[in-house]
Amino acid sequence: MVDHNGVLTMQRLLLAGTLGLSMARKAAAILEGETDSETTLPPLQAPDSQIPQDLRPPEGAVLRAILDAANECLGHFDDRPPSERWCDTLLHLLDLAAFAADLG
Repeated sequence: MVDHNGVLTMQRLLLAGTLGLSMARKAAAILEGETDSETTLPPLQAPDSQIPQDLRPPEGAVLRAILDAANECLGHFDDRPPSERWCDTLLHLLDLAAFAADLG
């Protein structure tokens, strides 16, 4: 890929930001107890009604993956060990979710 005057770099930054906001919205929805929200991803192969309940990923696992990824991202700006910055990670994630809601 050729970066023409930073266009590709800006597209990647926008995509990364959009992904981060989507993850923050999903985490906030899980924390608020929403199960069938608009943040739910479409099924890959079959509708949810055709996937047995025991094969569906639990919302807690999704939230944990989002928090782990957010904590790793925060680690680029915060030198503390991951176990010491998890609370700040959650606060940043919720702040991003509120920002995403304000954006529409």
